[in-house]
Amino acid sequence: MEIVLIDRNNYFIFYPLLVEAGTGSLEPRHAVISIRKFLHRTIFRMAEVDGVDFEGRRVSYRVRGSRRTQFVAYDHLVIALGSVTRLPDVPGLRDFGFQMKSLTDAVGLRDRAIQLLEMADATTDPALRRALLNFVVVGGNFTGVEVAGEFDLFFKQASRYYKNVQPSECRVTLIEVAGRILGALEEELSEYAVRRLRRRGIDVRLETSVAAIAEEHVTLSTGETLPARTVVWCAGIAPNPLIGQLPLPVDKRGYILCEKNLRVQGFEHVWAIGDGAVNEDPKGRAYPATAQHAVGQARHAARNIAQVLKGGNATPCTLSSKGTLAALGCRTAVASVFGLKLSGFPAWFLWRAVYLFKMPGWARRLRVALDWTVDLFFRRDYVQLGVHRLKDGDSERN
Repeated sequence: MEIVLIDRNNYFIFYPLLVEAGTGSLEPRHAVISIRKFLHRTIFRMAEVDGVDFEGRRVSYRVRGSRRTQFVAYDHLVIALGSVTRLPDVPGLRDFGFQMKSLTDAVGLRDRAIQLLEMADATTDPALRRALLNFVVVGGNFTGVEVAGEFDLFFKQASRYYKNVQPSECRVTLIEVAGRILGALEEELSEYAVRRLRRRGIDVRLETSVAAIAEEHVTLSTGETLPARTVVWCAGIAPNPLIGQLPLPVDKRGYILCEKNLRVQGFEHVWAIGDGAVNEDPKGRAYPATAQHAVGQARHAARNIAQVLKGGNATPCTLSSKGTLAALGCRTAVASVFGLKLSGFPAWFLWRAVYLFKMPGWARRLRVALDWTVDLFFRRDYVQLGVHRLKDGDSERN
């Protein structure tokens, strides 16, 4: 069997550690894993996919840096394009909003936070200082809660190096349109998370959305205006734009419709897994767009394809959730694992242990463990990494 993998990058990001890589508790490069290093028997092409000829069974692509279109034939095609941040038609979002979907996003927010601290330290206007140091995070899901918790800690610890900045002036506002944050967790864990975040000074606004974003303020659905220079949009995901360019069956949101065995509906040799596909459980409910379900679908798709190549039949994909974990920052978390509910430091310790052993390769696990150990005993370096060009005294937006 010959396996060909096409991706626009020659690495993948270990998303559970992305926020920590940005705030400095983890070396950024340790959250990035080389594809070539651990896929020894796979043919890899770092390329952009242009399209798919489903009748001729071939994929057209261009190697990064080249304009020449190349083709690769297939017997079976697996579409695992993942997702992108959902950006609704909120005025000002695309001009002034930030995302947390890549290492560039994470490091860029860190550099921006430090730049704003420098600007706040240089001003004598208390109102301007508070506006500069107000981070607004939209979306109370796992990413949004972790961004809010980690950057609240980052701001308050970094403020000790700025004589004109008080920790109380550093503010993080978390906005969630639903009645509670972390909706995938049990209600009592969600309530614990809200209490914990508010106790630390994070302003959690429930049943609230953003109506408009401007360069210097945010307008909420309630009509209230919050002075803020940074809005991090973590409110939901959308299918990869490439899916919309392919003649595939999709639902009203644009996600690929699949059979129970992970085949794309109406296509015998095409399979779809992960965030960009609608794969249903035995009760007809779509599996959540989480890493554990995507990995489970990948394993089942591999087994099904192997069975089909041997002349067998593909079987329905049946997965069961092993649990859910959410980091809150400041060495606290909430977790629901195999029916056991944890909160506080024990949940945070479990969160780190689980994701440490999910990291591919013992060498990288050791590097991550060493980063975390050093972070326990020494203060972080609150300095820009210098990889983002600045303009007009501010960080360049994504």
